Amino acid sequence: MEEITLREIIEVVWKGKWLIALITIVALILTGIGTYIMIPRTQSVVAIIELNYPGIELGQNPDGTQFDIQQLKSPYVIESALEELSLTNSGVKLEEIRRNIDITSIVPNEISQLTETMIKQGREYVYYPNEFKVTYKVNKAFSYNQGIQLIETIIIKYKEYFYTLYADVKTIENTIGTLDFSTYDYPDIVEVISTQIEGIHEFLEEKNEEDSNFRSSETGYSFADLNRSFDILRTVDATKLASLVNANTLTKDRDRLIKDYEYKVKRMELEMAKKSSEAEEARRLMDQFKKEDYVLIPDGSRNELKTENPSSYYNTLAEIAINASVEAANIQHEIEYYKNEIERLKAVTDVSDAILIEEANNLIETIKTKMVDLINITNDTLDNYYSYKYGKSIRQLAPAEMVTGMNILMNMAIALVLGVMVGVFAVFLRFYWKSTENKAAVKN
Repeated sequence: MEEITLREIIEVVWKGKWLIALITIVALILTGIGTYIMIPRTQSVVAIIELNYPGIELGQNPDGTQFDIQQLKSPYVIESALEELSLTNSGVKLEEIRRNIDITSIVPNEISQLTETMIKQGREYVYYPNEFKVTYKVNKAFSYNQGIQLIETIIIKYKEYFYTLYADVKTIENTIGTLDFSTYDYPDIVEVISTQIEGIHEFLEEKNEEDSNFRSSETGYSFADLNRSFDILRTVDATKLASLVNANTLTKDRDRLIKDYEYKVKRMELEMAKKSSEAEEARRLMDQFKKEDYVLIPDGSRNELKTENPSSYYNTLAEIAINASVEAANIQHEIEYYKNEIERLKAVTDVSDAILIEEANNLIETIKTKMVDLINITNDTLDNYYSYKYGKSIRQLAPAEMVTGMNILMNMAIALVLGVMVGVFAVFLRFYWKSTENKAAVKN
């Protein structure tokens, strides 16, 4: 058997270099074409989000319920995103998008190691992740940019959905601006204004206790500032209106107002009688009650009787008696107030002064304008506050980006190596074929 020297091998390869190069180039071109064709089928949009609020470390929503990241791809969220992007009629089905979205938790290496260690020790360890990778396998109906826009918008709509469900984002309803005071009598207007200002005052007190240091970067107001503004409105303008109405017994229809007050009195008398009866019945049961005995009482949630500690039951009766008595007393005060108003209205025989009525109307409009402006400023301040408070509860750590399941560089590297190998094999195959062909010719 003839031996081939290294020199001969190199000479063979060198002579066939163009064939090797040609095969390698063809392999690279074919791989490139194949990769280009396959990339659209493997394109995905990837985004990473982080949740940061008290309770997420326990796997809970802000309201204490169990957290579920799958809400991000709920039909409501995806439909909202499609509407935002005007893609509802794009031909892509909502369920298809949901199926193509995959959400995986991101667990830090140290947590993974700790978990493994705890398991080996036979100890239980639970970790609730707060970072998640959102992957969307792009539908062929969408372009590169549309895929990115869709996943970005889905995350935005998820934030809005999350805040709506769990964030305490109450604002002040601007009912005063929509009321038609021409249909109200003057005493009713005074009551409506007073009631709304009082409600706003209590609300702002709560917000100030929640965060007394907050000052809106947009409006420049703190909750304490807003409360003082409403207090000024109440003590100056609203009080002036109440004094004007009460002192002069201003009314648009005296007879109708008297009838309204008489109806209120009858209704409150019935309610007071009910509360008084409740208090009396509770006191009667307390007098008959033997503390040494266990008692059977109806269970409100089920149609059955349950035993209850006698002391606890006695305390419950005492609480019912006290609360009902207090409510009855408060109603009695209201009844006396309206009875006095009725007597006062009946005593008035002259028609209200037109000048006083005009003054009252002007004052009402002034109060209404000031309240609407203050409520708008308050709601702007609240929006700024909620953005400050909840703005970092859910955040996207990096812009969404398109990735592909194919490693182009690796594919081309493999194609290069294979091309060279196949080329070398082809060169030696050609050399062998020619050598054996020449030997056969010599023998013949």
